[in-house]
Amino acid sequence: MKRWLMLAALGWTAAATAQDSPEAAADALWRALSHGPGAGADRAALESLFLPTAQVYGLGRDGAAALRQRSAADFVAAQAEPDTKPFEEREVHREVRRYGAFAEVFSTVESRTGAAAAAADFTGVNSLHLVEQDGRWRIVALYYALERPGEPLPAAWRERPPRQPAAAAAGRTVPDSR
Repeated sequence: MKRWLMLAALGWTAAATAQDSPEAAADALWRALSHGPGAGADRAALESLFLPTAQVYGLGRDGAAALRQRSAADFVAAQAEPDTKPFEEREVHREVRRYGAFAEVFSTVESRTGAAAAAADFTGVNSLHLVEQDGRWRIVALYYALERPGEPLPAAWRERPPRQPAAAAAGRTVPDSR
């Protein structure tokens, strides 16, 4: 029993500290969505990342302009379903804009059928909108668009930009992105 309580406490601490910055919340999202064969995404981790009222919007790679919208709860339930294939999200580019308790993380992610896959099965851009409440950064909305045939992502969105100075990363300064 003591061992279980210690493990539970360590898990809660890890989940809480995983969201101590917008960057950490984005990292936690990609980790939670990745899984091995026969498993699904980490439901508990995803539920802790999204606000209960959060929404997820997305455009597929089929070329259709239809925007898909669903609640974060529906998104999490779908992602948590076991899959026979492994799945891994690898972030290759990130830009963060932050003002006070509001942040946007713009991210390019390559999705693979497992960590061993040499090439991405598909690539997409993501815009995570986050809010800081009680020292935790949580997702208010996630918008994604998958790269479409004949419409490649800009090369700059496939490269990780140089690291920002610590003050900027901590949100003490907000560089103009234009």
